[in-house]
Amino acid sequence: MPALLCDAQNALYDVIKPGHFPVGFKDTIVFDSHFQYEAFDYKGPKPHFIKIWFPVTATPAFPQWVTVKDFFETNTSGKLATIQAELEKNFREMLIRDFIKENPATGELNDYGNTSHDAMLGLLGAIKTNSFFYKDFTKAAFPVIVYHHGSQSFSFENFAMAEYFASRGFIVVASGFHLPYEETVYGLKPLNRLIKNEEEHSLKTIVKFAASLTRSKSVFFIGHSWGAQMGLRSLDNDTTIKAFVSLETTIEFKTDHEKIKEFWPEVYQKLVTEKAAYPFPILFCAATGEEKPFAFFENVNVPEKIFVSTKKEFEHNAYLSVFYLRLLLANKVNQPDKEIMQNRLALFIKHLALIETFIDGALTGKKKLKHNVHFIKDE
Repeated sequence: MPALLCDAQNALYDVIKPGHFPVGFKDTIVFDSHFQYEAFDYKGPKPHFIKIWFPVTATPAFPQWVTVKDFFETNTSGKLATIQAELEKNFREMLIRDFIKENPATGELNDYGNTSHDAMLGLLGAIKTNSFFYKDFTKAAFPVIVYHHGSQSFSFENFAMAEYFASRGFIVVASGFHLPYEETVYGLKPLNRLIKNEEEHSLKTIVKFAASLTRSKSVFFIGHSWGAQMGLRSLDNDTTIKAFVSLETTIEFKTDHEKIKEFWPEVYQKLVTEKAAYPFPILFCAATGEEKPFAFFENVNVPEKIFVSTKKEFEHNAYLSVFYLRLLLANKVNQPDKEIMQNRLALFIKHLALIETFIDGALTGKKKLKHNVHFIKDE
């Protein structure tokens, strides 16, 4: 395990305790011939840039630890070099916009003194994670978790969660679900490129790929925000999935069905109009501040549903590992919102523990969460 900053009290890796397995990492590309992708200088089957964290039996004698910057780089061929360069630019912009520039609680600009936002990103990029490059991935009997990121985000947004589960004997597969287009905001597609059900098909493609990596029959799904919405839009009647974790779709805060239908029509179509059935338990998480089920999801057709909320404020991006990344800089840079991140980190750890218990219960067939509503009241 890499040496961490000794003065990083309450930092990410201080409180996320690894399991028994060292964690290997590799990236790969899956091409989907069902859809053509054309942008910049590429024209061909749609590429999915995938990152995989997985358990290994032992840490190599001279491990090459993965840095945060390494997540920007994908094992790509020459014909995809321009696409990857565009994605890297987008990743940098999103990391600065969502996790460096502003105080997550107040929205005020963070003042890092003489350290610019780009310099901050450079410092973050040099941080070593708790996984190492390991190309000798072999098919095993480990269960698999498919992770789907949120809108305008990236596959590595929850890298520490991936390491957490990989160290406990899971293969974690996270694909990027956004591709860049000329003169188009990252995360969006030109109107003339929209194809009905393409996003749903993409998720099913990744689930199928993930299932091919193991001899286990246990495949789980975790999605944040838009990623959780995509899971609901895509995985009804899917017997491959053993359990589903939704990390705040943002719909949990709404009760007006007409508004939900207007802003989230695909989810409304599935859950209300079609009354879709999901043959697996779902853990719904959202920081509503109330100890009760989330109104819109209370009648979802599932064998079991569990609701998790927090009494204290827990921002939408606080479910993500990258939210806490700056804590690993310790006292290298003055960070006015450090206390906020440390406060939320305690809640993040509690969510991790609940998710682990939920997944373990689905894996063993023994329900381990005794209550259908969990309200996290303390830090």
